[in-house]
Amino acid sequence: MDRNRVGRFILGAAAVPLAVFLAGERWPKDQTVHYVLGGAAERVEEVDARWSEDARGDDWTREVSFRYPAGRAPRVVTHEPRLPDGEYTVEIELVAADLEHSVVRRQVALRGGVTSIDVSTWVPR
Repeated sequence: MDRNRVGRFILGAAAVPLAVFLAGERWPKDQTVHYVLGGAAERVEEVDARWSEDARGDDWTREVSFRYPAGRAPRVVTHEPRLPDGEYTVEIELVAADLEHSVVRRQVALRGGVTSIDVSTWVPR
């Protein structure tokens, strides 16, 4: 091999891990999200969440629903959506025992760790 070929090979070999590293941030991975109901959990019968990379929430990427018998919702609802790291709009609907409901919309940054969203003050009374 001549020196030019060796140089190109080394440059190409070094570029592959760099490209994988940079693209890896946009690859979906398991994220851990906690919807914190706290003491208001006893009134919750349903938690619906939907996720969008669009700040206006026009295009929902993931949706999930959790339903519980009256008085049986946990204080913290854990969800593990498979999403790339990034900024998201999350819309969370909380349905109480008497079918009263409220909707909370938040901007959330997912970075691969645990993200907690306190919605306890939004649970209908």
